[in-house]
Amino acid sequence: MEKAAQNGHLDVVQWLYANCGEGIKSDAAEFAASGGHLEILEWLHSKQGATCAESGVELAAENGHLEVLKWLSERASQEFNSSVMDSAARNGHLSAVQWLHENREEGCTTAAMDGAAGNGHVAVVEWLLNNRKEGCTTKAMDKASAKGHLDVVKFLHTNRSEGCTTSAMDQAIYGGHVDVAQWLKHNRTEGWSEYTPENAMERVASDGHLECSSGFSPICQMENTPPN
Repeated sequence: MEKAAQNGHLDVVQWLYANCGEGIKSDAAEFAASGGHLEILEWLHSKQGATCAESGVELAAENGHLEVLKWLSERASQEFNSSVMDSAARNGHLSAVQWLHENREEGCTTAAMDGAAGNGHVAVVEWLLNNRKEGCTTKAMDKASAKGHLDVVKFLHTNRSEGCTTSAMDQAIYGGHVDVAQWLKHNRTEGWSEYTPENAMERVASDGHLECSSGFSPICQMENTPPN
């Protein structure tokens, strides 16, 4: 029943309920919410008042199922927590973030902006900056650097004060993101960790980024000092 609910097969869910004598599975609603299948959620709720655990709400937010979130909030009296907005922000679902902001009181944590930054969702990062007060941590720029999101790195550098750690440069190099590594070297003061210059080229090659070696070579030859 859980798989049928997750994949949106209401007829299968109904058949299993009618013919297998197993009742409503406790996590069927969670799977339906994760998959965004509102019709199944409504049917499950009508039979046994079934709702989903908080993890199901988080999965609905993570996957951007705004109509499911609205129904869980307004019709099923489902409990929410701050992880719901965090999840929506992390995966770039701005409309869900905005609805939660306007209609729920749980808010979010710094994980919202950190996660959105790490996945390159600069529009969500900007909206959170302008509309929420939680801010972010150094993880935001570190994660954006690790995944090569230079636009996000620049935005955070200009608009936030948390900065980054040496992990930003380390992971930009290891991820093959030449443009990010070069920008960090010339615009940030954190530098890299002590082992990076010696191991960077070997790591770049072992990770299959040989095409980036010419770009990283001058970076790795620079002294680990703040920019001029």
